Amino acid sequence: MYTPIMAAVLEDPGEPLLFRELLLDAPAGDEVLVRTEHVGLCHSDLHYLKGSLQITTPAVLGHEVVGIVQRVGPAVTRIKPGDRVVATVTPSCGGCRCCLRGRPTQCERVDAMRTRHRPKLLTPEGETVEALGGIGAFAEAFLVKEASVAAVGSSIPPHAACLLGCCVSTGVGAAIHGANIGPDDTVAVIGCGGVGISAIQGAKLAGARRVVAIDSAPAKLDLARIFGATDTVLAEPDAATTAMALEALIPGGVDHSIEAVGRSSTAELAFAILRPTGTATILGLMPAGEKLQIPADALVYGDRRIQGAYMGANRFLSDVDMFTDHYVTGRLLLEEMVTKRLPFDSINEGFQAMSEPSTIRVVLELSQSQS
Repeated sequence: MYTPIMAAVLEDPGEPLLFRELLLDAPAGDEVLVRTEHVGLCHSDLHYLKGSLQITTPAVLGHEVVGIVQRVGPAVTRIKPGDRVVATVTPSCGGCRCCLRGRPTQCERVDAMRTRHRPKLLTPEGETVEALGGIGAFAEAFLVKEASVAAVGSSIPPHAACLLGCCVSTGVGAAIHGANIGPDDTVAVIGCGGVGISAIQGAKLAGARRVVAIDSAPAKLDLARIFGATDTVLAEPDAATTAMALEALIPGGVDHSIEAVGRSSTAELAFAILRPTGTATILGLMPAGEKLQIPADALVYGDRRIQGAYMGANRFLSDVDMFTDHYVTGRLLLEEMVTKRLPFDSINEGFQAMSEPSTIRVVLELSQSQS
């Protein structure tokens, strides 16, 4: 049975989101129905909003979310009504080759897990509405598989807990799981938005001896030091100039670079600043078909590596407990990452605020929305 909810709907890329009444299906099988409390605005959402990444419209974006479970399907065993949960776009089956090898973000059955016999979201006229990442959190409620959510305790305020679902799991995950940073490593993080700041924190948690923040906005570099950067480099339009500034700080280059922007130029910079045997880990999403140019001699003679780490190669269900412990003990800063809180009906204003140099994360509060 479908229930009416209010949602911010993407009708046409490049245009503001429109508030519309939609119909949300009831949970079946191993699904859970969650009432949205807070949702973060991610640059992935912005890419779909602008049209640089493609999605079938109409669509409900939003995936960095925390909420209260309202109902569960008959096959749900781990989650119960009343639980506060955070969601991930990378549910994992736990039994395929990638899951068994500790890479659940590359689960081979993720598409099958998202498949259901009828649409989860409809317009009142009966048109199917896409839900980004199988979530669609820019709405009063959302419906996901049990494998897509992890319970989070009351020790983390909900406006900060939502960050665990994307920017923290991606950034911290990249440092700990994707790059396997250790205490003998030097690290450079390119881009100091939500994911980049999380990667800086992850590198600090992993014990890196130097963590260099690189960004084109001086205000972002000031913030990066609060979260664990030991050094900063102001990115210049000419990548060679930026690389020279990094070389002055750490002669020979860094052991690890993490790219959290989503541009070919910054991905190429991540490779250019590596020392021999170093690894560049690319997190930023780019349009389909985007190409990178990497010098073959630097790759081969220097034993350098460049790799992706989708969603930071996180291990979501166990990582949430780890993040919680680090937050409680003061080693992981979450509330400080939330630089603006807005009511749900100010979502388009929130996307505009993402371009402000002082912004790390904008979080929407549905309890204050005016539907």
